[in-house]
Amino acid sequence: MPSSLRLRSAVTFLLAAVTLPVLAACGTDSGPPRAVAAPTTSVAEQGPFGPRTLASQPRDLSSKPIAVGADVVLTLPDDRKALVAYDPATGAQRWKSPARAWYAEQAWPAGGDFIVSWTNLIPDGSDRSVVGNFVARLNGRTGKPVWATRITELISRAGDITFRPMAGAVLVHGASRYGWVAALDLESGKIRWTRDGYLRTADDFGSGDFGGTHALLYEPLDSYTDAGRLMRLDPRRGTVQWTVALGKAYGTTVYSIRRHVVVSRRGRDGDGTVLFLDGATGKRVAQAPGEVLAEDNNIVVVASERGVAAYDQTGDKLWELAGTVIADRQRGFSDGRTVYLLTDGEDEGAPSLVALDARSGKKLAYLARQVQAEFLGTVNGFLVAKNPYGGDGLIFPGRKSRV
Repeated sequence: MPSSLRLRSAVTFLLAAVTLPVLAACGTDSGPPRAVAAPTTSVAEQGPFGPRTLASQPRDLSSKPIAVGADVVLTLPDDRKALVAYDPATGAQRWKSPARAWYAEQAWPAGGDFIVSWTNLIPDGSDRSVVGNFVARLNGRTGKPVWATRITELISRAGDITFRPMAGAVLVHGASRYGWVAALDLESGKIRWTRDGYLRTADDFGSGDFGGTHALLYEPLDSYTDAGRLMRLDPRRGTVQWTVALGKAYGTTVYSIRRHVVVSRRGRDGDGTVLFLDGATGKRVAQAPGEVLAEDNNIVVVASERGVAAYDQTGDKLWELAGTVIADRQRGFSDGRTVYLLTDGEDEGAPSLVALDARSGKKLAYLARQVQAEFLGTVNGFLVAKNPYGGDGLIFPGRKSRV
């Protein structure tokens, strides 16, 4: 919310949020799909995970991808007035969402659907209930809204509203000077609870996460050193279950890994520390040097001066690749079966894409001289990423594994 509003007004807007009726979606044949070259290599076997090996250099997708799920790549065109879902194998358009003033550059898969956000600027006649910032659930097969909840009636700046679905709820964060958090029911979109204060939550990837059976909020107490406290909340009621004070750091990211909480903290000199906490009590059970690169429901992948190592939820080391150097500030991705990392290249600083077996660390694929990429996920045998400079999509086709 804009900083000119007092906190009490921000909370009032939240509690007064209403659910919009379902709107008609555009059909899948509303306009020709963007031209995307079909893959020239065989596609990996269908399944929930991505390619075990990579067949070629990536194909370009001429629209910015923001999420993968429901067997599609969800993209945001340049005008940001609609979301478009593409088949990753053919580039054919599956559906196009209803038009809005603009959609946020963020989306999350939720089951077979997507959680998205949009802003409306113009009232429908005299009805101003359609003006403001909305969080919504879109049907993954059609793009039609399942529900849409107005979070504020004011127009926020891009990036002021962040959100993430987990544990049967959607945690929404208002990143204004006063700050607030609201939890929406994942099935109905109704607001469960709100909490005010300068809290940081899920999607900043420099703040907190929301998962398992609890909400995790990080409250910074010192903006210069990032000292603060980590809180576990009941996602249904918003009541605090435990609080852990965290000392000085210069960057904090929090993840839920099954029954544990993992905190990645960066020191002044760039070195990091990874803390493993018991999810039920907040008590520290292990500590490791480095910074978290990727995680899934079973492992945490950490980069340090020694190389790259994988740990289980309790901090026990599973495997290590000594001497592996990660490209500067490049996060990886794990889909539970394969870990994808960008490592420093030997040729003119160009990074290389490495695919590792998540259980053993064994190298499955290697592609040299890749552009910088932000990994979004895997779907139907494809690894989907985006170029952080141009925002265009990159699709890495897979091939049947021989390993």
